[in-house]
Amino acid sequence: MTDRAVTDRPATGRAAGREALGGPVVRAALLLAAGAFVALLDTTVVGVALESFARRFDAGLAQVQWVATAYLLAMSAVIPATGWAARRFGAVACWTASLAVFLLGSVLCGLAWSPASLVAFRVVQGLGAGMLFPLMRILVVQVAGPARMGRTMALIAVPVLVAPVAGPVVGGALVQGHSWRWVFLLNVPVCLAVAVLSPLLMRNRRDDAPGRLDLAGLVTVSGGLTAAVLGFVRLGGGRPVGDLRVLGPLLAAAVLLTAHGLLSRRRRERALLDFGLFRDRAFAASTAVSLLNSFGLYGAVVLVPLFFQQAGGRGPLAAGLVMVAQGAGAGVAVLLVGRVIDARSNPRALVLAGLALVAAGLAVFARAGAAEPGGLLLVALFAQGVGLALAASPVVVTLYHSLPPAAVPAATTVNAVAQQLGAAAGTAVVALVLQHASHGGAGTVAAFRPVFAVALGFVLLTAVPAAFLPARRKS
Repeated sequence: MTDRAVTDRPATGRAAGREALGGPVVRAALLLAAGAFVALLDTTVVGVALESFARRFDAGLAQVQWVATAYLLAMSAVIPATGWAARRFGAVACWTASLAVFLLGSVLCGLAWSPASLVAFRVVQGLGAGMLFPLMRILVVQVAGPARMGRTMALIAVPVLVAPVAGPVVGGALVQGHSWRWVFLLNVPVCLAVAVLSPLLMRNRRDDAPGRLDLAGLVTVSGGLTAAVLGFVRLGGGRPVGDLRVLGPLLAAAVLLTAHGLLSRRRRERALLDFGLFRDRAFAASTAVSLLNSFGLYGAVVLVPLFFQQAGGRGPLAAGLVMVAQGAGAGVAVLLVGRVIDARSNPRALVLAGLALVAAGLAVFARAGAAEPGGLLLVALFAQGVGLALAASPVVVTLYHSLPPAAVPAATTVNAVAQQLGAAAGTAVVALVLQHASHGGAGTVAAFRPVFAVALGFVLLTAVPAAFLPARRKS
């Protein structure tokens, strides 16, 4: 490679866990967090604005639902190519290009004149957003180096944890007080600033021998991931499992992903997804935790605002403001956990402690007897925030625990695919449980209890692979 993928400057004169972050690392981390925050915020903000789109275009809610679905499908289509693109063109170049495409899509969405045009422009947005999250991780590894990775990951974790909480607040404020077009145009100044500054503050690093793009692998894995997300979206939308519009995409996904697995065994060096990485115990455990975390994360981040809206009768803005308690917990914990990780602490213990706190918070909501956000519910939200911070950063850092720098793009891509599948499946399962529990009693506190119980079960299940995380970070 032209440059090593991980900064290899030693921590001279300091303990490895005490190497100062420095201005360049902090500025790069904040820049990356800003870009990822806008793309993640866009997902939740649009969800709040769907009814406004339906009224503006005189369209049915089922039709405008494609505004959200098209974005997810486009994201899924490009995620698998992230690792190869980062090696071929450089992570900074890909990051800047992705931001530019997302920016273009945002402008076009803000100018949309019909449901069809809005859906088409959301595809453009999704194609830009898909690579942003995995590229953010690749760039953090490059910029921070091993000795500072924990604190740097913690810096970018705050906006990522806050974005789903802020979405209903921002979306509610924009929809109630401004034109729906600002849902998209709000992205423009942030994306423009990040796209301009990124090449100035971060060095582009390319692989001298990236290899040819595995087109057959791209078709099978991108097609399989997109089909799986489509099937889960339709399942979560209320269609029965046996419906061909659900079963068809899920079966197609199974066939395509199996085909990719067989192809990757024959094309090990060219394979788009390197399944050989799973021979590394730390990587395998971290990816399994990421997959299952995506299920539980829906319960801890998305379900709670929905609980206060539907069971408590609050609007999106008021429900989002209640979530400040969770954001405060995450903010406090994440500033400490980064230092703890870099001090060579026990990642396994941190993640298990975080999962225990998230589980405790969900257990409170699963037994809630009233929708009012009393003191106990606020404490539960704060505990969930602390738990999410404890469980997030150590998993990401451990992902690269014993991998060589050259494997970072491939490892990040495999992990991102797992997270996308987990998020889609978790959302579908939780939505199905909520629909079933709400039958005959929609909007009641009792209808949410089994949903929180399911989310709690996912969190407890995550503890199984978490127990296989390494007990100590390598120097």
